[in-house]
Amino acid sequence: MKHNPLHQWQKEHNKRVKDFHKKHALEIENGENGNGLLAKWERFVYKKGKALFKAVR
Repeated sequence: MKHNPLHQWQKEHNKRVKDFHKKHALEIENGENGNGLLAKWERFVYKKGKALFKAVR
């Protein structure tokens, strides 16, 4: 059974997704994800979640 091409494609896709999320988290952290209402909510939830995670840790 050879399914390596699909497996390799999935690994590359996962790397792209991981890189995207890392970049997006940095944008949120720096307040560079926009000025719209959704962006403000996203920053609020991110910062509250991060503070909660630190408090639990």
